[in-house]
Amino acid sequence: MGGKKRPTISQLEKRMRREREAAKKKTKERKTYEMKLTSKGFLTEVSLDQIAGEVVKMPYVTPYVLASKFGLKISRAKVALRELESRGILVAVDKNRRVPIYIPAKSS
Repeated sequence: MGGKKRPTISQLEKRMRREREAAKKKTKERKTYEMKLTSKGFLTEVSLDQIAGEVVKMPYVTPYVLASKFGLKISRAKVALRELESRGILVAVDKNRRVPIYIPAKSS
């Protein structure tokens, strides 16, 4: 009976301050990328160059990793990875029906 004890005002202030600081850290850490699409839905050369610059720093790349980092659809990420492979920037390590895995060409 009686219910849960309510926090004091100072406890509430501390909690709110910690949450604000955590939110600031989260926004500072994350880089934003602006991907441009052509009228047919393909990525532009500028966007592919931006992806290529970041991909060479990664130990491995999958469509999901690329899509989550750059805010793309998985299908567009797959197309971008195939294009980067044809340019020689990436090498396919394991290609199966579901998830292809790529590594940067110079590290192989």
